[in-house]
Amino acid sequence: MTIHVPDFSASMLKTFLRLRVGHMANLAFPSTGSTAERGARTELRKASGLTRAEFDDAWNGRLKGGQARARIWAALWVDPADYGQLLTDDGGQETVEEGRSP
Repeated sequence: MTIHVPDFSASMLKTFLRLRVGHMANLAFPSTGSTAERGARTELRKASGLTRAEFDDAWNGRLKGGQARARIWAALWVDPADYGQLLTDDGGQETVEEGRSP
């Protein structure tokens, strides 16, 4: 049996961010287009507590810091720890054994 390990890479974060911002912009009223996207990006950045530079790195798939990536995943309502994953500062992730704290 193959166990699927979710991907919390910088590339996957970039994809999730862009999809969420697009969805938020589509729901925005009365804003449209780039104004709605800008507002959605700002809202997510503030919810995650990231700096503008960190958020820009995440948006472009370059954010490597584990804690910063975990914060923005949390703003997207996804917790890597729920899937037994610890985000590392090299942009990767490690599987944490059940019952062992990181």
